[in-house]
Amino acid sequence: MMFQYKSYAKINRFLNVLDKREDNYHNIQSLFQLINFYDVITFKKRNDNKIIIKSNNRNLEKENIIYDVISLIKDESSCKEFGLDIAIQKNIPLGSGLGGGSSNAATTFLAVNDIFKIGMTKEKLLKLASKVGSDVPFFLKHDNCWVEGRGDILTKIHISKCFFILALSQEVVSSSEMYRSLRSNRRIVNTSYEDFLNGNIENSFRTSVLKSYSSIRKLNDILSKFGTVYLSGSGGTLFVCEKDEQKANEILSKLPQNYNFKLVSSLY
Repeated sequence: MMFQYKSYAKINRFLNVLDKREDNYHNIQSLFQLINFYDVITFKKRNDNKIIIKSNNRNLEKENIIYDVISLIKDESSCKEFGLDIAIQKNIPLGSGLGGGSSNAATTFLAVNDIFKIGMTKEKLLKLASKVGSDVPFFLKHDNCWVEGRGDILTKIHISKCFFILALSQEVVSSSEMYRSLRSNRRIVNTSYEDFLNGNIENSFRTSVLKSYSSIRKLNDILSKFGTVYLSGSGGTLFVCEKDEQKANEILSKLPQNYNFKLVSSLY
């Protein structure tokens, strides 16, 4: 029997990187919004203890955060021996700032807990998720959230439905490189929800990403003709936000077709 799950992406409506912590993570402020853009992950039980991953992106078959998730579940539960064939239809680009890897990890936590009836509570899963990656707990909560701490302090938030025109580059932007690019003497200012509502927001990595990647800079130039352009996460994906679906479709129709532009909506 096969079990199929959608693994949704997120948009950072803004990203404010604050001070570096003693654990070498940075404190951040952000607003994460789930979008209707997803990978599809199919799980099938095996008769042995092997975990076999297949994907349309071959790079994911040997090194994958999913292996870490399953290892952690085996260590932390009474279900020590099980095997799975896992097929990943990868639609969310790697290094795009849309959280694809973290979403896949969260989906695996939920799927394995369900398929093998392990019985871990949501609180237990959230605790384990934080060991795998900073963004993984958000995808387990599966709500739009105001995000603080290193990404682990999540407050559910209501936000209006939006349509996003994504500019998906072919660049795999390294989060660690972007964090290293932050100046030690930069000015750090907190962002409030009122700042977000008033449009007083930015992404701390925007300048570095545009400086480092000429192809993303080109996409920014194209998209900026149609509205304010934002960067999601530590980079890779630019987007324009529109509340009106018809206007969003009109923008999409005017964009050059030799680039990868995509129209998606917020999930909630």
